[in-house]
Amino acid sequence: MVLLNEIVSEFRDSIDEELVRRKFSSLNDDEIPVWMGSPTVLSYSPRYLLAVIIFSVHFIFYRVAVTIFAEGKEGFFYTFLRIIDQLFDLIDVFAFIIVMLFIARINHFLNISTSSLRTTFFLIIVGLIPSVWYIVNIIDWILVLIGREGINIPEWFDTWFLTLGIITSMIFLIYNIISQFSYSYLITDKNIYIRRKILLFYNSITVFRLDELVNLKTQMSFFGKIIGYGNILPITEESIEIQSKIKVEKSGFQKIIHFIRLFISYQRPKKELPINPSECIFGVRKPMIVYELVNELIDENNIEIEI
Repeated sequence: MVLLNEIVSEFRDSIDEELVRRKFSSLNDDEIPVWMGSPTVLSYSPRYLLAVIIFSVHFIFYRVAVTIFAEGKEGFFYTFLRIIDQLFDLIDVFAFIIVMLFIARINHFLNISTSSLRTTFFLIIVGLIPSVWYIVNIIDWILVLIGREGINIPEWFDTWFLTLGIITSMIFLIYNIISQFSYSYLITDKNIYIRRKILLFYNSITVFRLDELVNLKTQMSFFGKIIGYGNILPITEESIEIQSKIKVEKSGFQKIIHFIRLFISYQRPKKELPINPSECIFGVRKPMIVYELVNELIDENNIEIEI
């Protein structure tokens, strides 16, 4: 075996091999662990920020809904304010869904780490909860008016905006904390391992052989470049296959349908390949050093093969 060079040896000496082999039980005995890492908190910061936004929207609607304007004051102006406030009480539930749908659409359009379909559907569902509840209340009232048995669902109270905000933002926050700590990455002298373990329920390992890699690609956001974290994407022959784009002449109706679909699902184009923590070394510290390490290991493997 070719002797490990200086950069590889430095990483090799700083790793706890016993911990590595315990965590990556499928590791071969003849493999040499060189580097192990996981996503940083900062790499998940857009997702944590979105949790804050979800709570903030609920809190704002809660505060506006429970605030009584110009209470106890007389005069045309204050009467007008009270009328506006009462009108808002009638539509606040539906105004809430408009705001949440707007946030979901903007988040999806930005095409960043929070723009997955799963997150988009979550935001839409969160926005629909008060409206669906309110509509069910209306149906309940109608059933009672026509002499039928009601559904007996309690009315939507404005204070529930705060409760719903706490619950939904905590669900989203906990989900992403679990996701961040579910991923571990290992680089050996032969392979790159991507391990995903979700608590005690799911465990999977993806392996990239160094001698099968066509190239490596680093991705760093603006803040990643400043703070020092980023992604490393192992590129194989499969990942560089680009689907051919075929132009099809559309009829007038098809053009309308196509426009509607674009309006709903269009995302900002990205120059980079799509990144998922399960498909790359995601959000690790000092990605350029890790990139250099993998390149060194690839070169050593190529020398070994030639020998």
